[in-house]
This record gives sequence, C-alpha cells and structure tokens, in this order.
Amino acid sequence: MTKKTEKKNKTTNTMEKRAPDGAVRKKRFILVVDNSHRDAGFTGLLLQNFGYNSTMVRSGEEALEFIATAVPALVITELVLPGMNGIDLFERISQDPSKTAVPVIIQTRFTDREIEDRCRRTGCAGCLNKPVQTFELYRAVQQALEPTPRQNIRIPVNLKASLEGPSSEAVFVTMLSDDGLFVRTLDPHPAGSKHTVSFILEDRIIRADAVVLYAYGFDDGPQKEPGMGMKFLNLSPVDKDVIQNYIREKVHPGITPDEHH
Repeated sequence: MTKKTEKKNKTTNTMEKRAPDGAVRKKRFILVVDNSHRDAGFTGLLLQNFGYNSTMVRSGEEALEFIATAVPALVITELVLPGMNGIDLFERISQDPSKTAVPVIIQTRFTDREIEDRCRRTGCAGCLNKPVQTFELYRAVQQALEPTPRQNIRIPVNLKASLEGPSSEAVFVTMLSDDGLFVRTLDPHPAGSKHTVSFILEDRIIRADAVVLYAYGFDDGPQKEPGMGMKFLNLSPVDKDVIQNYIREKVHPGITPDEHH
C-alpha cells in the first residue's frame, strides 16, 4: 500500500467522525418572552432548528428574574405583555450596565409604523410582525448575534452529488442553502474556481454552476470537514423554489403560531 493510498484511507475513515464546519460551536441560548404558550413554542422550535437553544418565560418580570441568574445571548419578546411591555423590558435591560450588550428583538401583531419606529429609536435589534415568518426571524437573529450574518438558512443534509470532470471519488453535499452548499470531498478545488455541481433533491435533479468560496483539506484541523463551500452562480428560479421549500419543511416545526392571540 502506498503512502498516498494509506493517507486517503485514513482520511476516509476519519471523515465520518468529523462534524460539519461550525457544527461543534457551543450553542448559545435565546430567551423568548411571550404570554402565548403557542407563539413562544413556535418561535422556540424555529430557533432550535436554526441551531440555538431557547428558554421561554411569560412576562417581563419573569424575564428580568431569569436574566439576573443567566444572561442570554439574545432576548426575543412580544410587545404586549402583562405588566411591563416589550419596550419597557428592553429599557430595563439596557439600563443594567452588566446587560447592555444583550440585544432585544420585539415581536408584535400591530403593523403600526410608529411602533416599529419607536423600537428602532430605542435601540432594539429588530421589530418583527406576527405571525413570525421563518426566514425573517432567521435573518433578524443572524443580524443581532453573528459577526458575519447570513441571509440564507443553511441546513445539514447528506446528498450524493457529482462535479463535472472525471473522478472516481464520491462527493456529498453536507450543508445546503438557496445561495450555495458545502461539498464534502477529499480533493477540494481551490477558492475562486468554478464548477458544475449536480445532486438530487425531492426527485428533481438540481444542476448549477458554482464558485468555490473556501476549501478545507484533511490537514486543516479536526474542526474542519474536508471539502469546499460553494456559491451558486446560475441557480434557476424553479430549482431555487425547490431548495427553499425543502429548507422550509426541514426547519418549520409543523405547527403554526396562534392567529388569535
């Protein structure tokens, strides 16, 4: 057995044990404040499927008691609450020197522009209308928490794929969004190179040109899955709809928020 073959076999065995890039990051938790158990549960399940932990309380007073012992990465609160409202809660949090870094997103069923403007003026991280929309919530949370916010939801998958050109090696799509994908491969192409990638999703062949944004080799560390992150260059509208619907079904918890709060 040659050294090259030996290294490839070792790599193949190790790849199954590695988590996708970023999957080993410690999950941060988000505090959801809402006196509607159904709405809070819906938001909490979405956050879980986005990769965050969440805890739910029913009032601003309960939220302050919770924050006094465990500071969340983010607070998502209903505007209308028993006792203090969501903006009052935000102001109480922002007045505490030890909690000023905690961003707050307001959710409300009111569509009054004045309410949204007031949220912005007071410094809230966002103002979302109810019932909460999956992609809007994802983008708001990303904007509030992440140093490099993502606009598109990524989900883990395990889809056999192919790249153009002769190759005896099987490649797999392990992360997917409607903007791009991560292709697991032992022989990643260099950043900036363009390739045609194909895979089957919902009984449809998705085929698109994509550019390599970054690539990880086997020797880049145990937290990096060998492969390459790619951005779609010419995804058709039909294929984009198929991917978006697939992602929505995976992250959507299968319930709907309470329409009659």
